[in-house]
Amino acid sequence: MRKIFLITVLLLTCVEIYSQQSDKITVETIDKAKLSKLIQDRKGKILFLNLWATWCVPCREEFPSIVKLADEMKDIEFVGISIDFPDEVDSKIIPFLKSNNINFTNYVNRFSGDEELINALDKNWNGALPATFIFDVKGNKKIFLSGSKSYYEFKKEIETIKK
Repeated sequence: MRKIFLITVLLLTCVEIYSQQSDKITVETIDKAKLSKLIQDRKGKILFLNLWATWCVPCREEFPSIVKLADEMKDIEFVGISIDFPDEVDSKIIPFLKSNNINFTNYVNRFSGDEELINALDKNWNGALPATFIFDVKGNKKIFLSGSKSYYEFKKEIETIKK
C-alpha cells in the first residue's frame, strides 16, 4: 500500500513538473534591429512572419491554421509579432498563445511607431491585420498576404517558394 502511495505521489509530481514546463511561454519585444536580423539570419530556412493582435478577430480566426502548419512544416521558421501593447504580454498575449497551443516564437511590437514597422516590412502595406510576409532562404520578401487566410491558402503560398 505504501508503495502505491509513493508511486502515485511520484507520478503526480512528474505531471506537475511537465505541466509547469509546457506552460512557460515567453514573449520578447522586437524592434527594427531585431526584425532586420531575424529576416537576414535565415540559416537556410524560409521565414513565415505573421503580424496579429489579440483584439483582431480575423487574426484570432486564422491562428489555428498557422499553428497546424508550424506542426507540419518543421523546415520553415514560423514567427509571430503581436501588435498588442508590450504591457499586455501577461494579461492578453500569453493567455491567447496558450489557448492556441502555440508551437512557434512570438514577439510583441516595440517599434517606435506604426510607420517604422510598416516601412521595415513593406512601404506599400497599409498596416491592416492580419498580415503575413514570407521570406525565402536568403531573406528576400517573396510573398505578402493581407487579411485572414486559410490553412490551404498559406500552404499553397509556402509551396510556391519551396519550388
